[in-house]
Parts: sequence; structure tokens; C-alpha cells
Amino acid sequence: MSTKDTLQNEHNSPSRVAVVGAGLVGSLCAAMLASRGWTVDLYESRPDPRLAPASTRARSINLALSPRGIEALKSVNEELAARILARGVPMRGRMLHHKPRKTGGETRTEAQDYGVFAEGEWINSISRTLLGIYLLDHLDGLPRDGRGSVKVHFGTKLLEMDMRKEKGVSLMVATKDGGPRTEHFDLVIGADGAYSQVRRQMLRGTRFEFSQSFAKHCYLELSIAPGPDSTFSMPPNFLHIWPRGEFMLIALPNADKSFTLTLFAPKETFEKLQLDSEDAKSEHPVVSLFRKEFPDAFELMGEADLLASWNNNPKDGLITIECSPYHYLDKALLLGDASHGMVPFYGQGMNCGFEDVRVLSTILDHFSASPSSLPPAPLPYSPHTHLPSPSSPSRLNPLARSLATYTEIRTPSLKAIQQLAHSNYAEMASKVADPLYVLRLSLDRLLSNFFTVFGTKEGGGRGGTWESLYRMVTFRYGLAYEEAIRRRRWQGRVLEAVIGGSITGVAVVGLQLWRTHFRQ
Repeated sequence: MSTKDTLQNEHNSPSRVAVVGAGLVGSLCAAMLASRGWTVDLYESRPDPRLAPASTRARSINLALSPRGIEALKSVNEELAARILARGVPMRGRMLHHKPRKTGGETRTEAQDYGVFAEGEWINSISRTLLGIYLLDHLDGLPRDGRGSVKVHFGTKLLEMDMRKEKGVSLMVATKDGGPRTEHFDLVIGADGAYSQVRRQMLRGTRFEFSQSFAKHCYLELSIAPGPDSTFSMPPNFLHIWPRGEFMLIALPNADKSFTLTLFAPKETFEKLQLDSEDAKSEHPVVSLFRKEFPDAFELMGEADLLASWNNNPKDGLITIECSPYHYLDKALLLGDASHGMVPFYGQGMNCGFEDVRVLSTILDHFSASPSSLPPAPLPYSPHTHLPSPSSPSRLNPLARSLATYTEIRTPSLKAIQQLAHSNYAEMASKVADPLYVLRLSLDRLLSNFFTVFGTKEGGGRGGTWESLYRMVTFRYGLAYEEAIRRRRWQGRVLEAVIGGSITGVAVVGLQLWRTHFRQ
């Protein structure tokens, strides 16, 4: 294949881009590109979700919007971010529901703040469907034609993608009622989810690595209706967790005073419950499970609603997607779940996808690769994140340099958050109820307060000298994910030295007292 399209002297200010996938990340990316003068065509195989009855809309795990995602929304449009936040329910921390010690016993609850609530450290529970509607409504307010426009094509499926041409990419798309047609673009962005068609096309004839794996856990969505007089039936400003080791239940509040619940359990557990239900002669096994493990949630939910959710809602799997590189020349780029699908146990999937858009916008601006570039914003900090000078010699044109730089800078971050997402299940399902875990939280808080007074605090969303891993990942949008892990490892070494020194000190004093006593 010729690479003339990547030579600096052949760059002709590309301006037409196709974004495939009008989900959350694709819609935000379309708005970002339009703000930089691109002419955007946004393709979505499904119908417009705003036209579907609420009862038929796709169900999914409720979302927790945190500062990384909020900062990305603000970078595109401050008013859009404010409208979305107004519909969210703040969650200041976890509310643990411990298993009763005996059948019929009281469920003890325990609150654990995520950070410093008085300083605005909370996450926001919001419906995925509602968030998608706000983003699409924002796109409707943009021009439909010409520079800086977005044209949305619902019910339009990508069939093929031809990247063999000297310049640009040809897409073959088709609607349900019409035949295939071919469109030509300077750039294609694949934001079409874990089962991405753009990624599938990139696998054809390019040096592209891809893998997918399923977690052993599946999930089932349930709900608790609003309480009497449209009130919350549990404290609303928390993410509720029923940690039970191999399985767990979580609940997030909704603006209508209901709760969206998700049961996570091994695939074999769901299969056994299903098999047992077919032979059950008395109580349904899932009812028995909830009576035993989650009695307070079961009381609020009711047997009828529980069984309706069990019978009607899918028991879906959790997939992890890894691929490399995320781009191909100056022709294609993958964002969001299409490039880094992850399990939901850190609540960063959507926030990370939104951050993809923010990072891409900064890099495009840095290399002046858009029709109308803006002043570049800072990237999430890592000691290894350095943007080359746009004026430095390169055979690549600005767009090709931008996409290659995106892959280089983003790869360590995405590997880091996928690792964190996998490991955080154990924390949510069991460690949060461990006294040693609670002690570590207290120690983190103590050291954070100490360094706030006697240490330094970085600006730009980077936080302070000592903060918990969760605070760095969730609230410090100015830190790259891999930098949060690096700092946590440093903290671990410090704590080991302090604890080791304390034990040594106690041993020395004890030995001295023993010697004194023995000599007497």
C-alpha cells in the first residue's frame, strides 16, 4: 500500500470525518470534531433512542459520572455538562449492607466516603439512556451541513471499509429499507462499542492485534421502585453495595427516586439458579437467595418485581477488549469500548471513553490537524507523556502524527485502567467489609490531611502529595491512570517502611525492657 497520504507535503487539510457509533463516546466525539471545523457524519445502526418507548429502550448498568468524564464534557460544551449534571444524583461514597448474622436478623449498614465530600468529591449516578439523549439533543443544535456540522444517520449500518485508496477511506453503508451506498471520508472514527465493525474492518490486511476475554461474572439488572410519596427508600447519596465474596449486589439512585440494582455473580451461579427454578416445587431459588443474602433489598423490591426482572431481563456477560494499535495511518482511529472495553468494577468505562475524546482533541490541536484547531488543553499527567514539537521534522502529515501520538500516549493509560477494573471486583465484593481495609482507608485519610497541611497540592486536577488510589483514579482528571498506579506503589513502599520501622522500634524497646527486667 502506498503511504503518500502520510507524507507531510501531501497533507491537504482533511475536513470530512465519519464517526461510526452514536452512543455516548461517538456522540461526544462528533460534537468535539464539529467544534474544530470538521464536517461530521455520525452513523448508528440502531434507531433513534429518543423515539423508542421507555419500556423498550436498551437496559444496562447505571452509570457513575466522575470528574474525568465531566472534564471531557466541559471541554466540548460547558452548558451541556451543566445540564447533564443537573439530572444526576450525587453519591458521596459507598453504603455497605452487611449480611445479617442470623436469618431474620437486622442488616447493619456502614458508610464509607470516597473522598472529601465538602470539597466536591462525589460521583454522579445517571441513566445511560438519559445521558445519550442529552448528547444527541446537543448534536441537533449544531449545523446540519457544511463546516462544523453534524449529520446523524440512524438505522444505517457499516458494511465495509476500504482503506487501500491513496487518500481517505471509503465506507459502504446501508439502511434497512435502502440498498448499500458508498461514501468517502478523510478520516473514520470507530466508537461503535465492544463488537465494533470498524475494528473488524481494521483487522483485514493490516498489522493489527486484537483479543477479547469474558469475565467469569455475568450481571442482571433489577430495580427498586420509589418509596411512599415518591421518596427514596434508601439513603440516596451513596452507591449501595451488598458484598458477598463470589457475588455482590449494587444499587445506584435515580432522579425519579427509584434505584437501579445490578446483581453480579459467576455465570455458573446464574445457570444453577435457572436450572433449579425449573425443578422448584416451592419457592423460586432466586427468591430464596435474596431472602438469605439481601433481605433488606428483597423487602424493598418485593417478590413479584424480583421475579419479573429475573424472567424478563438478560443475564449478560462482561467483556474485556484489547487491541493495538488504535489507529491506522491517517485514516482510522478507535475510541471507547471499541478499543478498550472493560469490566465495570471501577466505574470508569464511560469516563475513560470520554477522556479518550479529550485526549484526542488536545493532540489534534497540538499538531493543528483540524480545519479549525483550538489552543491545546493539558493532557493527563504522567512523567512519560511528552508531545513532540509540531515543528520537529517528520515524514507524517499532522493528522497521521496525531493518530500515532494518540496510540503512543493512550496505550499505557488504557492498560492501567483495565487492570484496575479487573482487580477492583475483589475490593467491592469482599475487601470493603474487611477491618484491615477500613484501617487502610483511615490511614490514607490521615496521611492525606497531614500532607495537605505540610505538603503540596498540584493544580490542574492532579491532587495532593498523598491520596488514596480511588481518589486519584476517580477525582484527579489531571493524572493519567498509569501515574495513579505508580504513586500508589510508592505509597505502598512508604507504608511498608513505616510499619516495618514501627515493628522494629517496638521490638527494640521490648528487648531493652526484657533485659532490664531480667537483670533485676
